[in-house]
Amino acid sequence: MSSAPRRVAIALIGILAAAAFGFLLKLMYDMSQSMGHMTQDIASMATDMHRMGGDITVLSEQVAGIRTGMDVMAADVRGMRASVDRMSAVIQSGGRQIEQINPMGIMQQMAPSGR
Repeated sequence: MSSAPRRVAIALIGILAAAAFGFLLKLMYDMSQSMGHMTQDIASMATDMHRMGGDITVLSEQVAGIRTGMDVMAADVRGMRASVDRMSAVIQSGGRQIEQINPMGIMQQMAPSGR
């Protein structure tokens, strides 16, 4: 090979090597940028997960409070049921007493006789 084509070949190889090196530098830069973004996203996700853990703890405490409230409400409803049952028994007892007294008979006795 003569010196002119050899120089052209070396120049082309040099240009291709420089282009490949530039491409690799750009690729590494882009990868570095992507890794930086991913690191930020992972840090943001970790912060969100930590916050979510706190929210789950609060939710768990609220559910426990609701359960306690429901237990209290159930006890209140049972108490109300017992009160209604007692009141019903009193009313039934009063009704039987009124039947035994026979208010119509008492009113007839109190009314002046029209004879």
